[in-house]
Amino acid sequence: MLYQVLRAYVRLGLHWYVPDFRKDQLEQAKYEGPSVIVSNHPNSFFDSLIIAVNAPVEIRFLTRGDIFKHPLANWVLRSLYMLPIYKRTDDPEYAVKNDFTFDECMRQLQAGKHILIFPEGRSHNLWYLQTLMNGGLISLMERAYRAEVPLQIQPYVLNYNSFVDVPKSVSLKALPVIDTTEYISGHAVQSAEVIQAVKENLKENMTESPLEPHLPDEKTLTLLRIPAKIGYYTQFWFYRLWRDYIRKRTEGTIFFDSLLFGVLLFSYPVLVFLISFIVGKLTGFWIGLFVFLFLPATAYCMAKYQKIKVETDLETHKGNRLSK
Repeated sequence: MLYQVLRAYVRLGLHWYVPDFRKDQLEQAKYEGPSVIVSNHPNSFFDSLIIAVNAPVEIRFLTRGDIFKHPLANWVLRSLYMLPIYKRTDDPEYAVKNDFTFDECMRQLQAGKHILIFPEGRSHNLWYLQTLMNGGLISLMERAYRAEVPLQIQPYVLNYNSFVDVPKSVSLKALPVIDTTEYISGHAVQSAEVIQAVKENLKENMTESPLEPHLPDEKTLTLLRIPAKIGYYTQFWFYRLWRDYIRKRTEGTIFFDSLLFGVLLFSYPVLVFLISFIVGKLTGFWIGLFVFLFLPATAYCMAKYQKIKVETDLETHKGNRLSK
């Protein structure tokens, strides 16, 4: 229940954060059996959100293990179907802990569920495909073969206009499914061939350059101009405060979009409610209700009206840990 509610809420929030959202060939992702979902990984946790809200099924996520250390975080993350995956640098017992995670993945796959894994392992805000870290995917394929699970590999390709600017253009493209049962030979799954097919499919469908925004036509811009200006003068200050703070906290890292979207997703409705409540107390319920609807509507117009910037720094690797 928590997963379903949060997924619907995130899907709604993305309309403000990503006014130019392109979905390409998503009908190819049919999920007709247990599957491992793979994708390029340019933008930290934000990549998982984009895929999860657009998949027609519930997804289990393999997520960096170091964020599971706190008991409360561990409970929340697992409630959202996240499972820890550890790197050698995260934990000296990474191999043993990963075995437990892969055992749980197999229980989910045997039940017909779907696991999201990013073969690149680390995200660096780059537009080209990085070296694949194949251990996790190979382990799941080999375990699925031994358990006689007909595993499917469902690839996606993500692209962004920028990793440091909002509003955003984002594209999500589903690629044809790869059936691992077609790669069985000599009583073993030919995992190297599957990995090669995944790599080739991803590279062939990545542009290795920022996504060019789709610009609204002049008629649409004319209609949006006045409500967008109202949204700007009444609410942009709130966005700017969070943007500047998150930008400072995440400078040189990959977490700008993940943190900024998360903070806005939960703080902006509180702002709207408080303003509407105060106005309603002072002027009456119906005016308060009007303000409650009017503020997010003008904020949405502002997001649609603003120019979407295209990033020019295409080579700088960013860190995947926040400074203490």
